[in-house]
Amino acid sequence: MSKALVAVRRFRKQSERGAATAEYAVSMVAACGLGGILIALLKSDAMVALLKAIINFALKATGMDGVQI
Repeated sequence: MSKALVAVRRFRKQSERGAATAEYAVSMVAACGLGGILIALLKSDAMVALLKAIINFALKATGMDGVQI
C-alpha cells in the first residue's frame, strides 16, 4: 500500500466505519419501496388497460390484428 493511503486510514474517524454499509442499506430500502409502488401501480385497472392499449397499438402498427386480452 502507498504511504498516503496508510496515512488516511490512520486518521479516519471511528464513527465513519459503518457509513458505507448504512448507505447501501438505505438505498436497498428505497429500491424495495419503489418496487412495491410500481407493483401496486401495475396491478391497478387503469394501468392494465393502458398496457393493453399500448400492446394492441404496437401490434396494429406492425400489421397484425390487436389481441383481446
